[in-house]
Amino acid sequence: MIVLQKDSSNLVVLSLTTKTLLSPYYLFEFTNEQTGDQVLFNAVDTSAYECRYNSFTVIETGSTFTNLTGATINVDMGSWEYKVYESSASTLTVSACTNQVALDNGKVVILGNNNFFTTTTVNSIYW
Repeated sequence: MIVLQKDSSNLVVLSLTTKTLLSPYYLFEFTNEQTGDQVLFNAVDTSAYECRYNSFTVIETGSTFTNLTGATINVDMGSWEYKVYESSASTLTVSACTNQVALDNGKVVILGNNNFFTTTTVNSIYW
């Protein structure tokens, strides 16, 4: 599961060991589970050990855009599904990917700025 915070830079670590290309471009596809909206974006693998894990920085801007290139996105809070594809060139279409089979898939949760979790400090308890 991927958890992203709105209006921030998020580190995403995956294990894409089934990749077949030497220097692939990665295409991420997010699909909103409620609305069916799709967002496609490319992300650069910044891992020092790509044979063990892959790391990506995904920036959620909170601003309006139309499918930006690069790992900068604007998505609604809530539940999403993700798929990751590989390609020999930077692309924003699944049909242009190497074999059109996802390397990985799963769930994404987008948390808002006001966090769902709060902490409270209790100084005294009275009985």
